[in-house]
Amino acid sequence: MSSRADDLSAWRVFVTYAKTGSLVAAADVLDVEPSSVSRTIRSLERAIGQALVQHNSRPMQLTEAGQKALSRMEPVLRTHQKLIESLQTDAAATAGHIRLSVAPGFASRRIMPFLTAFKALYSNIDIDIVTGMKEPDMAKGLCEVGVLTGEPALPGLVYMYRGRNVYLPVASPAYIARHGMPLGPIDLVKHTVYAYQGPVRPETKFLERGEIREAPVYDRVVRMADITTIRQALLADQGVGVDMPLVQIYEDLTAGRLVPVMPGWMRKPEECYVVTSRANWHIRRVRLFMQWFAKRMHEAFDGYEKAVSSIVGLPPKSQISSDEVFQTKR
Repeated sequence: MSSRADDLSAWRVFVTYAKTGSLVAAADVLDVEPSSVSRTIRSLERAIGQALVQHNSRPMQLTEAGQKALSRMEPVLRTHQKLIESLQTDAAATAGHIRLSVAPGFASRRIMPFLTAFKALYSNIDIDIVTGMKEPDMAKGLCEVGVLTGEPALPGLVYMYRGRNVYLPVASPAYIARHGMPLGPIDLVKHTVYAYQGPVRPETKFLERGEIREAPVYDRVVRMADITTIRQALLADQGVGVDMPLVQIYEDLTAGRLVPVMPGWMRKPEECYVVTSRANWHIRRVRLFMQWFAKRMHEAFDGYEKAVSSIVGLPPKSQISSDEVFQTKR
């Protein structure tokens, strides 16, 4: 069968001709020449091997095959038109910008593969990265989507689970060779310690091992808000990182550039969420991005833990689904 029989535009010409009753009227509706309508009808008839129109009759009459084609093709064309209009509406509804807030360290080292993958799926949505926004900023709508450490509590927020942050005490093998291995929080007093202190999460006040909870003891401590600078200091054999996010160091652990210290001790992992305001949740592109981003982030963070599972023991994970949508109270 000729491909012309599969051409919906050709069938649209036939249906228009059958409904209007003349070549001239169909040509006016379709904004083409009457001869073009005639050629299209003839090409369809050749393709299917049957006449659709009784060509010598006046007024125009359909053959039995033509009547059957009209009854079947008219709803097909309506469905096709509705699909096209729906897709065009969807494209218009998703087009635009989304301001995404993530931790500065994640923005500088990890975010680009996510954005590239999303852009390949939704080329009409642009993601602008901002950093350091907190829960009140999400509630005010200062950005459309943000990643928060800890479950949101302020009224009027919608959120999805992104996976947990794991924080590990680590140092370089060269530093350990020179200064020894700290075995517990009290041993940190003998070492230069690098600790995060910034907008993403509170300073680490306690370390845990199972049910035991102790405060780290410092003599020489360097507190920084830039986690990537702390990582560079550790790789340069400058000290012990007391609470390094696994997302920042999992490759260093698997390559042996950094090693766990204080076996079994760590800051308690924290659940993290992708968050928006209730008003922004009603924007279709925001929903599309949040649902995609939460799932991909969850998969990535599970992958980081799997990569180091043979190097360091990690506590059991929660079973929160990245597909579930939560809302805070109004």
